[in-house]
Amino acid sequence: MAMRLRLTEGLPVLERWAASASQADKNAMYKALFSVGDGTAFLIYDVFPEGTAKRFIFQVKEDLRVKIGIHDKETFDILHIGAEV
Repeated sequence: MAMRLRLTEGLPVLERWAASASQADKNAMYKALFSVGDGTAFLIYDVFPEGTAKRFIFQVKEDLRVKIGIHDKETFDILHIGAEV
């Protein structure tokens, strides 16, 4: 069964990025973030651990990545969104 996570921090990161992103990129990112929440992102996207076991970079599109941090079994934060993270 997939682990379900709730977004707790990082909305300002998402809002800053979305202000200048194309609609196609926004759609792809929102889909990716929903899949992080429902636990399927680790099955769908290329995932790269960063430093610790609790930070991950998801390859959303060829030129779009999102870095998240998982705090516990229930919550995650958006740390960075962009072509390079």
